[in-house]
Amino acid sequence: MDYSLLVGFDEDRKELVLGIIDFMRQYTWDKHLETWVKASGILGGPKNAAPTIISPKQYKKRFRKAMTTYFLTVPEPWNS
Repeated sequence: MDYSLLVGFDEDRKELVLGIIDFMRQYTWDKHLETWVKASGILGGPKNAAPTIISPKQYKKRFRKAMTTYFLTVPEPWNS
């Protein structure tokens, strides 16, 4: 997974602000083709390796899993 973490400080609220950045683009026919080529291994690389280009549904599942793996959920005692 390759995400960028953006960290800032909100001076008005005096709090740390975090954001996750990932480049998104439409899953068009060329991405379908790229997925097939990478998964088949016909142009080299490991055959049946997980492709880096995946469908939006697969991406959503992978993204959510990564976020729960890399970031702990912390309760907010200030907003109970």
